[in-house]
Amino acid sequence: MPALSLRAQSSTDDPLQQSYTPPAKQGTILFYIQDIQRKTGINISYSSNFLHLNKKVQLNGTEHTTGAVFSTILQGTGIQTAALNGKIFLLRENSQIQYYTISGFVKEAGSNELIIGASIYDPITRKGTVSNAYGFYSLQVPDSCTSVVFSHVGYETVLQHLPPPDEGQLDIHMEIRNILQTVVVNGEKEAGTSQPGYINMPVGYVSSFPALLGEKDVLKSLQLYPGASSSLESSSNLLIRGGGSDQNLYLLDGVPLYHTGHLFGLFSIFNGDAVKDVSLYKDAFPARYGGRLSSVVDIRTKDGNMKEWHGSTTVSPVSASILLEGPIVKDKSSVSLSVRRSLVDALYGREWLKDYGKYYLYDVNFKLNQIINNRNRIYVSFYKGQDKMFIRSENPVIQLFDDYSFNWSNITAALKWTRVINPRIFSNTTATYSRFYNVFSQNSIIPLSFNDSLFVKGKGFSRVRDIAVRNETEYAISNAQHLSFGGGYTYHNFAPTAYSTNISAGEATKRQSPRYYMSEVTAYAEDELSLLNDRLIIRPGLHFGALVQSSSFYASAQPRLMMRWQLPHSQFIQASFSKMTQFVHQLTTPVINLPTDLWVPSTSNIKPEHAFSYSLAYQKQWGSQWRFNTNLYYKRLKDIVTTNTVLNIFDNSDLWEKKVIAGNGYNYGSELLVEKTQGKLTGIFSYTLSWAWRQFDRINGGKMYPYKEDRRHNLSLALKYRIKPNWNVSASWKFASGAPFTLPAQIFPDFDWGRNIQGYLDERYSPFSNSQVNYLPYIARLNNYRLHAVHHLDLGTTVYLGYKRRFQHVITAGVYNIYNRSNPFIVSFDQFSFFNFNEIYPLQLYQYSIFRTLPYLSYTFKF
Repeated sequence: MPALSLRAQSSTDDPLQQSYTPPAKQGTILFYIQDIQRKTGINISYSSNFLHLNKKVQLNGTEHTTGAVFSTILQGTGIQTAALNGKIFLLRENSQIQYYTISGFVKEAGSNELIIGASIYDPITRKGTVSNAYGFYSLQVPDSCTSVVFSHVGYETVLQHLPPPDEGQLDIHMEIRNILQTVVVNGEKEAGTSQPGYINMPVGYVSSFPALLGEKDVLKSLQLYPGASSSLESSSNLLIRGGGSDQNLYLLDGVPLYHTGHLFGLFSIFNGDAVKDVSLYKDAFPARYGGRLSSVVDIRTKDGNMKEWHGSTTVSPVSASILLEGPIVKDKSSVSLSVRRSLVDALYGREWLKDYGKYYLYDVNFKLNQIINNRNRIYVSFYKGQDKMFIRSENPVIQLFDDYSFNWSNITAALKWTRVINPRIFSNTTATYSRFYNVFSQNSIIPLSFNDSLFVKGKGFSRVRDIAVRNETEYAISNAQHLSFGGGYTYHNFAPTAYSTNISAGEATKRQSPRYYMSEVTAYAEDELSLLNDRLIIRPGLHFGALVQSSSFYASAQPRLMMRWQLPHSQFIQASFSKMTQFVHQLTTPVINLPTDLWVPSTSNIKPEHAFSYSLAYQKQWGSQWRFNTNLYYKRLKDIVTTNTVLNIFDNSDLWEKKVIAGNGYNYGSELLVEKTQGKLTGIFSYTLSWAWRQFDRINGGKMYPYKEDRRHNLSLALKYRIKPNWNVSASWKFASGAPFTLPAQIFPDFDWGRNIQGYLDERYSPFSNSQVNYLPYIARLNNYRLHAVHHLDLGTTVYLGYKRRFQHVITAGVYNIYNRSNPFIVSFDQFSFFNFNEIYPLQLYQYSIFRTLPYLSYTFKF
């Protein structure tokens, strides 16, 4: 709008009518003010708090008085001119406060690694935002704002003075805090952005507490928080609020994963050296996520140092890893490469261990980060991980009749293009490829007579492959309203079960798996509104998903709503509702995280699964050190699937759909978290009281029964104490109620050997000797008993040597299960022992534990 003029004297001595010809048509506001004062001698009064003096302006060439010049250079600023006693005053109308947008990327000083979740706010108005998953931020500030604060729990706070509005993108570089001073990290970055049901974990958190055999694992670290647990002792198999592991959406740089376990789930495929940031959503799901029922685990890997080359290597009792990162073109492109390889097979290679079998695993993470210009950036990421395992029938630990081999692998690739369309709009377009396969083979010897045997070799194969493209766009309409929207397309290719059999006395049999080709289409929109001076935040959203194949079509509208109310004294109340739909299903084995589990799609016979989640939470913050959080949740599950038999990749490919049973589920409970985040002593106390029920018409007489992941009480206590700046000690204690399991009401001897062939038992039964009688159980009710509780105390210490030097050393040592607790790992209701087949035992329940007291020592060298 044109500047207004207020006159308090006659036109003859009006300084705004003073003749003045500008020396140039282009310059800054300050240039013209100073030139007018110098040439006319008129005193001009103004405040730089609301007038951006370095803003460049353009004259039209017709200005020949001071008033005409001010009218042009102040146009659109909301500033008016006033003439009084021969002076010119530049005044601001309160109703004409002008806002402009600052935006850019938050980066780590020294490496230019983008920082996720940094807080950006105006200290005067207290309005703020956070940087997104690509380090981008957009904030509208009033023209009176002269500086903005950038903060992050892992970095030194920056007070940035603002340049003129037309200076373009404002990128910020933040210095890393002294890592020896950084202790347990908040689940959220700042009190103002904390959110119940959401956990964000910077990578440094992973190494804070003791770990089994020294293997730091991001998924196990998440299990310290309420609502997150594991299926077995020290397993990385993450279970959220009573849901199954297949109900978690795992994203690695935006690519969905179907299997996340190494060594049967003892630790995950996520290499801590490669990971930059981990986010877990348990409720209040943002609308951009979909496809699973229980949680979202969003993991981002390092972009690579753009300034100089660095690396590290780590050796633990289980594995060795190396990380290299550095610039290809300084400040333009970078690369990050990490490789992890197991040491187990190196031990098995020794003569005295060769009879056990063989096992190895590896992970490779690669990422290329290319800056096209200050608005466009491209990422290329790749991951491959593989496990191979061979178990001999003659191994001295678990004597078997057959040789077994397992081979499972993940491959992912992503191409991302991020673009700053304008200071308020940020877009990310991603193309991804994902493949998971597992192969299981078995070599058997079947005796036919005293001197004759039949050799059988069976091989099963299962695979799932995805190709996808999607777009996510963020639009900062104002500081009080942020809109996000997008959509995507995924092409699924499922091959659930295929097998081949070779028999020494006959022809080979081979059965190809049926292929399921289908398209999944998604779209979403979400609006986050800040009302009542930021005391009330409302985030409505809608996620739409559709699965299309030749024989069926499913569509699902999934509304989301989150409301957070800020109370006095740093208190919050949050309520949320989410509907989630899952188009894929995992048919699992009942014991451990075997790679013979099947991933199958929804078909004309199998409907998608649905979850309706409700949550109510309260949070209290005391300063920057203490936080208290309590949460009540209820989740209703519909059309979830299970089987009434054991399915694996040897099953008949035409019949597996008929063995799937659909039913309902109910998960509910409460969570409590107390966390101290700063000081010499830091720690976490979390407690979860939960129930998980399932009901299927064709199982357990149609009656509801406790789900296998129903653990009534889960408790975690983790403490860390900094003795010296380079030396800390830590301890963690975890407790979980016993898992439910089924015991027969009665057992009958099978004297007619109805389930045996020539005295040899079906593989589903124990390998008894020929003279033993087989027993048949009568099951009256599922999961009618519980195992013993699982608990263990772990101690650890970490020493940093050579900090702030080019070559650094980190030594970590500890003891797992310090008081040698015998926790149940496998329970067998049988007549034999896993460790001695030659002895005859009473028919009773046997518990086997594999993790007793275990010391560990690991070493990291950084350069």
